[in-house]
Amino acid sequence: TTIMKIFLRKNVLFVFLCLSAILFAQKRTEDFTITPPFQKAEKSYYKTITIIDARIDTTAVGIVQQGALNAKARVVPTSPLSDQFQNVLNSINGENAENGSLVLYLKQLYFAEVSKAFTEFGYCYFQGFLFAKNDDGTYSLLEKTDTVTEHKSADVTKEILRKGSEMLGEFIAKNASRKPNTTERYTWEQLKNFDDAYKQSISLFNSSELKDGLYKDYTSLKNQQPQQEISSVKFYGNQPKIHKIFETADGKEKEIKKDDVYALVYKGELYVYLPIENLFTKAEKRDNDYYFVGKLRSGSPNIGNLSIGMFFGVVGVSMTSNPAYPFEQKID
Repeated sequence: TTIMKIFLRKNVLFVFLCLSAILFAQKRTEDFTITPPFQKAEKSYYKTITIIDARIDTTAVGIVQQGALNAKARVVPTSPLSDQFQNVLNSINGENAENGSLVLYLKQLYFAEVSKAFTEFGYCYFQGFLFAKNDDGTYSLLEKTDTVTEHKSADVTKEILRKGSEMLGEFIAKNASRKPNTTERYTWEQLKNFDDAYKQSISLFNSSELKDGLYKDYTSLKNQQPQQEISSVKFYGNQPKIHKIFETADGKEKEIKKDDVYALVYKGELYVYLPIENLFTKAEKRDNDYYFVGKLRSGSPNIGNLSIGMFFGVVGVSMTSNPAYPFEQKID
């Protein structure tokens, strides 16, 4: 019938427009260039910098929002990051710069945006290890960074890209005039897989048995220094989730508030606190990392309460979702 034909034409047009929008969105990109600092370094010990890119996705540096409809766009470097970091070093070096070499083990570099009401929040997450080459061909750690810079405005994209660029440029500039003060030395082979080598110095990863107790933050968990004893716990049904924890005070059991706890270890098993679910979920050790499944709500105004490791791993997937969804996460 005529009505049916009109209906079909409208639906075909709608599907075509949707597919066109998806294809167009897939091509959206935002350029990123590290802007070198304006000032020269008073003294630089290094002429070259090499990048070991250990990121999961080496084709982009995050996702931002474009236009009035906040279409997602991949942030793509205008030239290889290795060239950009070398340009930063070249720009700050004067005529008397020495011939030393730097190596940056780049673990994370990621831009992200979250919208809330009429405000946009922009983030740039930078995690890496910077090494200086020694005369004997080994390398010593010069600086490690695990930093987030943020910006809030009605249209945040340009400003967060600028602030992220400045953060990277300043990181190289301040370290160009420093020499490592550590006696630890690493080979090039160790540097290529430095994440594994570094974990050997962290008690959380190299301990044969974890210490029972409450941990208020990641640092205490990492160093295996529990800050409070627990006497018992209450599991959530038959699931590997704990929703009540208790201590013994004056001979009686007293419930402990969960909100200021990062994680707990009970009978040698690690449980991580999930703010959205208001309980602890069990973390399993796999390939020398601890993984757990928990719900995330990336659009929540309480996003700042989530750890960076929780947030950036899924931000590109669920940027606009307000409901909470379960994701596998890793303690970083």
